Amino acid sequence: MQCPKCKDSLLEKKSTTTGVELDACRRCGSVWLDRGEIFLHIPSKQIPIFNKAIEKAVEQKEKSGYNSPKTDKEMYNIIEFPTESNQFFVDDNRNIWATEKGINKLKENSSFSLKWAETSAPATRYVRALPNLVLSSTITFGALYGLVAFALITISLLFEADPSTSGEDGIFVGGSLLIISFVITVIGFLLGPFIMDLQLRWLFTIEWLEPKQLPKALERYLKDTSNKQNINIPHMGVINDMAPNAFTYGHTPNNARIVITKGLFELLEEDELNSVVGHEIGHAVHWDILLMSFAQMVPIFFYYIYRACIEAAEKASNAGKDGAKVAPAFAIVAIGAYIVYFIAEYLVLYFSRVREYYADRFGAESVGSAAALSGALVKIAYGLAGRRDAESRSEEQNSSTLNSVGALGISNTESGQMLAVTTGNNTDYEWDGKTEYEINKNSIMGAMKWDLWNPWATFYELNSTHPLTAKRLLHLSRQSEEFGEEPYITFNLSKPESYWDEFIHDIIMILFPWLMIIGFFLVPTYDNPIIPSEHWLSTGILLFGLGYLYKLYFRYPNSIYPEMSVETLLHQVKVSDIRPIPCTVKGTVRGKGIPGLIFSDDLVLQDDSGIIFLDHRQPLAIWEWIWGWLRGDSMIGKEITVQGWYRRSPMPYIEINNFTVENKTRRSYLWIFRYLTGIVITLVGIIMLAGLV
Repeated sequence: MQCPKCKDSLLEKKSTTTGVELDACRRCGSVWLDRGEIFLHIPSKQIPIFNKAIEKAVEQKEKSGYNSPKTDKEMYNIIEFPTESNQFFVDDNRNIWATEKGINKLKENSSFSLKWAETSAPATRYVRALPNLVLSSTITFGALYGLVAFALITISLLFEADPSTSGEDGIFVGGSLLIISFVITVIGFLLGPFIMDLQLRWLFTIEWLEPKQLPKALERYLKDTSNKQNINIPHMGVINDMAPNAFTYGHTPNNARIVITKGLFELLEEDELNSVVGHEIGHAVHWDILLMSFAQMVPIFFYYIYRACIEAAEKASNAGKDGAKVAPAFAIVAIGAYIVYFIAEYLVLYFSRVREYYADRFGAESVGSAAALSGALVKIAYGLAGRRDAESRSEEQNSSTLNSVGALGISNTESGQMLAVTTGNNTDYEWDGKTEYEINKNSIMGAMKWDLWNPWATFYELNSTHPLTAKRLLHLSRQSEEFGEEPYITFNLSKPESYWDEFIHDIIMILFPWLMIIGFFLVPTYDNPIIPSEHWLSTGILLFGLGYLYKLYFRYPNSIYPEMSVETLLHQVKVSDIRPIPCTVKGTVRGKGIPGLIFSDDLVLQDDSGIIFLDHRQPLAIWEWIWGWLRGDSMIGKEITVQGWYRRSPMPYIEINNFTVENKTRRSYLWIFRYLTGIVITLVGIIMLAGLV
């Protein structure tokens, strides 16, 4: 964008110390704030005052002589800001341009705060070299099955210590559990693809196509890649859904099924589409389906040990004095097995993430371009398609976003709501009958900041089968350098702060009801009792209720919902599942949350800056299903205004408070139900404490 004042000077992206990314002119110092970004720099109590001034300026339309770099139409002077006139200007979309003098005056005369952060860190500091695939797989399997061997030895020694059993009995029990785990794994591996076939047939509108029925470029790619890898051409299924995604499943490389959505054909270039299919072929040729199945067998085995030792401890404790002696040992082994079960689960997740990186490398190598897969990944995992021409889509194509399936999809599926949000611009011209899309690279960096800076991102990645999208993009950028091509994205922003203080605060708020009870028992209750012991239960209930209400107050701030764009929300770093940003977003309903599911009640909204998932919640799931079944499809294609709370966990989404379509407003009552629950718990504690029950 060009500076409205300097004309020939470009507005450059700059990050503030609060993690908000703005556009600034290096020559005159003026600042561009997208819709809603000004509200992120003022206290919530002052938002109504600023919002009223903005709306009045748009209503009065006092011309400024400056054109908006986004709409190319004249902006209006904002008169009622606490600063001099002709310093702040707004366009019809509520984007704001401010002069350097106006920014300084506003900081002097109000609680508006804006400080710039240093932004010169190289992207490579976020990228670590990938471990060797064969070596990392060998070490991981060695560690997993080393734990199995250690467990068998421990069980043998434990049974040998029991006078009524022997070490051979322990080997028999441990071996039996291992065999049971193996059988369950094999059955799941053998039947899994057929079960997936049935699910796709029942829940999705899918068509299985011959290679000659696919686009010619994809047909050639499949034949060439299959010949090079000496495998059969994968079975290709296409789901009638415009949300871009893909996944693979099967037994071996020679009977792999690759499923893609119709949206990939519209949104992706030829090389991008081929690289996505190549990612899925990479899973097949690396035998990821088989290896992941047998890696997952180890946590199953340890869970069975945990259950068996718990039962053995109960039987031993009831078997007289001799049995009672070994019961604690069984209990200790059970606890140890449960701990190792979690360790094994995290080893399997790490194993899966490494293989996702190598599937990315395979897809990029198969088309000779890491930038192609980067572009596809941005559109799929970040939803970076911008606003599309609604008239270029048929009514049949206005379907929902795909909830990706399995650990071997192109993008993460942990939340069950894959579609994310981001920005892009429609260049407003067509080629080959399709709308062309221009991706804003600076907006990609805005989306990547949360992945790379917020501690919650690391937490979610550790519990995920997929690496964070930002890290995948950086690894692909490194691979682009190996190919001698320009990287698709170079992340060169410097983290302005640690963000650990917000993370710790979030943890405290999540645990706050329990911390209230723990704090009560930390006081000198025994030596100097504040509350008699007979009132401990009622006091604990009361404190839990009060703590729960305060947690809800933090989770659902509901006094002010300033209007913001999807792009503005996505750029925020200080946001989590429990730390939301209240907002109002206007756009068009582009689909339902889960494609092919007739009772899916969640929606997908698209505004002029990006796409976002809308989480529609009610106290009872059956209410959601009934509404989704009866009304969900009728929402598609209509204009919608949503008030709610923007969250990330790690997927960006808006939890709906209320939404308006065709002048009819529907509300979510889950947050009200939760408040009522907290009030009831508190009242029960008060009644018990008063001795009324």
